[in-house]
Amino acid sequence: MRISPKQYAQVLFDLTEGKTKPEIQKSVADFARYIYRNRKLALAGKIAEQFGKIYNEKKSIVDASVTTREKLGEAELKKMKQYVAKKYQAKDVVLKNIVDESVKGGFVLKVGDEVVDGSVKGRLEELKKILAN
Repeated sequence: MRISPKQYAQVLFDLTEGKTKPEIQKSVADFARYIYRNRKLALAGKIAEQFGKIYNEKKSIVDASVTTREKLGEAELKKMKQYVAKKYQAKDVVLKNIVDESVKGGFVLKVGDEVVDGSVKGRLEELKKILAN
């Protein structure tokens, strides 16, 4: 039977959930030895990625990115985090601000597979579709 990176990640999460720091360190070391012995070390990156997703889901943490023309200030970042936390019912939000000069104004917010296009270009395209009908 083939075990997916997501299944490995779930096992690692289960091994570490609710444990003390020394217990977590031992569990992670044992897990790393296990995947090494079973020649699954090539999956380590995918396992770590899946572990992060599982951890964030269980702990109500949302990863998001906001793309803007200029770097957002602390107050703007705080408002964006509050918006994401409320919309996705998250206890914590990890927000990455990506600066892209092709965004003429506004923002593009990405959370998982969902995109909220609040950019000037996106609004104009939306208006164009409405007027075309």
